[in-house]
Amino acid sequence: MSSEWIEEAELSSEEIQIHTPSLTIQCNIHDDLVDVLYNPTVGANIMSASFASAYFGNEPLAPTNKSLRVAPRSSMKGRGILHSAKLHHGDVVMALDFHIFDI
Repeated sequence: MSSEWIEEAELSSEEIQIHTPSLTIQCNIHDDLVDVLYNPTVGANIMSASFASAYFGNEPLAPTNKSLRVAPRSSMKGRGILHSAKLHHGDVVMALDFHIFDI
């Protein structure tokens, strides 16, 4: 996927919604084993602001227009995007972007 498409998707004001249950997988973040939720239907990586602060506190957040629908007629504004957060799952190292919300 080109960087222009990624930027366009991140800057879109379309709400992020979770329609199906998520799976729990284990990853290492900064040598700590943590359980994370995986849901391939969401279309974005989501992280709570408190988790981001605890594990990536020194990392800057990029601006975002995204919001997360938490209930019908109720949504939460994004705090920013954490770029290239490194996660380890098995022998694979991933650098992913996460949308940060106060959840």
